[in-house]
Amino acid sequence: MKRFIVITVSLYLAACISLCCILAARPQNKIKNTEANDIIFTVREYWPDAEQAVSMMQGYETDYFVTDADGRPVAASRQGLDTDYVYDFIHKDYSVDILVDGKIQGRIIFINNEGEDLKRKVEVWAISFLVVLFLKDVLVFLYLKKHVFGPVRKMNDFAGQIAKGNLDIPVSRIDSSAFGAFSESFDIMREELLYARKREQEADKQRREVIVSISHDIKNPVASIQAIAEYQSLTTDSEELRQEFETIARKTNQISRMIGNLHTTMLNELERLEIRTEVTESSAIEEALLQADFRKRVKEFEIPECLVMADRVRFLQVVDNIISNSYKYADTEIEVRCGFEGEFLCVCIKDFGKGVKKEEEIFLTQKYFRGQNAKEKEGSGMGMYIAEYLVKGMGGRLLCQSEENAWFEVRICLALAS
Repeated sequence: MKRFIVITVSLYLAACISLCCILAARPQNKIKNTEANDIIFTVREYWPDAEQAVSMMQGYETDYFVTDADGRPVAASRQGLDTDYVYDFIHKDYSVDILVDGKIQGRIIFINNEGEDLKRKVEVWAISFLVVLFLKDVLVFLYLKKHVFGPVRKMNDFAGQIAKGNLDIPVSRIDSSAFGAFSESFDIMREELLYARKREQEADKQRREVIVSISHDIKNPVASIQAIAEYQSLTTDSEELRQEFETIARKTNQISRMIGNLHTTMLNELERLEIRTEVTESSAIEEALLQADFRKRVKEFEIPECLVMADRVRFLQVVDNIISNSYKYADTEIEVRCGFEGEFLCVCIKDFGKGVKKEEEIFLTQKYFRGQNAKEKEGSGMGMYIAEYLVKGMGGRLLCQSEENAWFEVRICLALAS
């Protein structure tokens, strides 16, 4: 950039110097003395026939015209000459009187057009200067395009990539004294951000692995406490103790489900959750429903005999989440219907509690979402999210429907085995 400033200043100085030289140079006299003497002699000899005299002197370089005594032009050396009587005063020309018998009969005015030459030189200088100035501007534009506009565009694109979170694309070295170091600094910043992101992801992964490990280790002691509490509630003779043991059993069962959901979620986020889908008899659906319904709220139902694609363990987890939610939020009888829909076997689990608002239905399977009617109950908002995730992993689909203050239904559709 400094070079272009120097070049521009030098160009203007050179233009000023050249113009001063043109103006200071002595103009060349266009009137030749030999030709002037010949013209004066010939015009006087042929006067008053000035046109004939002029025609005899064709080819002379000296410009002139002839006037009568009153200043009216009567002849000129060539066409296009300004024949104004005051022309000689404007252009510093000089004139010679034509005397006959001592009286002025006319005048020969010789044109000294050195002013025209100066004007022409200035015009040529101005045009040349404008051309050079235009070429200089073109070169400046090309320089700016390569060394300023191009780098700025690259840096803008790179900043856009960083804003989108794409840190894997490096910044190529910009060959520019103004932006070279800046681009290197930008790329160092990108590498630091990428390194920080990887460290954050690694720390998050380690945190989830710790949660998975702890939740897995807690499950066994909680299961032991639940089993002991259930056994004591059946064998104790004290009604007060029996109620206490049943409360312990219910709470440990609740804790066990929450730990199971947490464990499943962490495995999912670590991409280590295994869903082993296989051809399964429809009787496994009935077994899962009966096993999950430990309060015996599910009314009698029938499952048509067929083969479906499912994971027995994961399907039990799905049904357990749905029925546990029904216990918690509705605490009513549970109706189960089953039927074929195209290439799917659909199991509908319906309770008759408060349900949810219509606008909340689409959010029920989102992580951590809980409806307005569930705020007064304990929960994590993970049950339906995990249920839908597991059903989709088995190649099926899950849909929630409700009518507020009337009923709530979960429809599980499992693909039929081909």
